[in-house]
Amino acid sequence: MASQLRVNKIVPVDGVPSGGGGGIVQIVQTIKTDVYTNDTSDTWLDITGLSVTITPKFNTSKILVSVNFGASNGTACLHVFRMLRGSTVIGASTGGTYNGFAIMDSEAIAAKNRYIGHIKAEILDSPATTSATTYKVQHWKNGNTNMHVGRRALNDTSQYASTITAYEVSA
Repeated sequence: MASQLRVNKIVPVDGVPSGGGGGIVQIVQTIKTDVYTNDTSDTWLDITGLSVTITPKFNTSKILVSVNFGASNGTACLHVFRMLRGSTVIGASTGGTYNGFAIMDSEAIAAKNRYIGHIKAEILDSPATTSATTYKVQHWKNGNTNMHVGRRALNDTSQYASTITAYEVSA
């Protein structure tokens, strides 16, 4: 009996031709293994190490950015996370005062105890460039308690990794 190989399509390494759509051209990932702590209120700050730089091969490509991290906060605080391409906010809500892609709100919890959350977001962006493009995550908080990425609490030795991944998707 003879062997057969049947496929609908083979996508070249450089992605499908323009108009073909959907092929993954390249993937770049940053794995953050250290802890970030923010004790500054009412200011957007970069989460150190939670950024990725990708150089698209085609200016028609879209970039799918995926973030995955754990965060914890103290009592009675609102925490907001947002993503930026360079200095431009992307994928954020537009209807509120502090717009982002995710929030953690221990103010809403009746006991106002420490809140630990898993944050995952995916944003599809159209940078329209073949220049190196950096995506990063920022954090804003109110209140006077710390927020941690990669650790459960300030004096806890448990740590976990965070990731940000950029996928170039051909148009």
